[in-house]
Amino acid sequence: MTTYQEQVAVEATIAEREWTAALGAVTGRITDCFGRREPRALAREMCEAMLMEQDTRNCWTLAEALGHSGPHRLQHFLSRAAVDHDTARDRIAMWTAGELADGQAVLVVDETGDGRFQVQ
Repeated sequence: MTTYQEQVAVEATIAEREWTAALGAVTGRITDCFGRREPRALAREMCEAMLMEQDTRNCWTLAEALGHSGPHRLQHFLSRAAVDHDTARDRIAMWTAGELADGQAVLVVDETGDGRFQVQ
């Protein structure tokens, strides 16, 4: 290995640790937004899969990246899991503003266009 390759490997390792810590901080803030532990764990898995290098992101590709046999668990989570969406959104927005903002601005975009409203 060259010095450059070693440097890149070290930087990638550090970046992975930082992302893992950040993801843990975010998911830790929303744990009580889920009615059960399974959806809470699946939400974290789904976030991890969304951060992976992939050409497209849908339930099939995310499930494959996670090693699931099919998209059914993710589809069930997205359509039927009991989640306090408003509280989760607010807490994630507060974390984002506090951790990622540079003092000038931070922009968070939801380009899905999918509305989901479910009050339980």
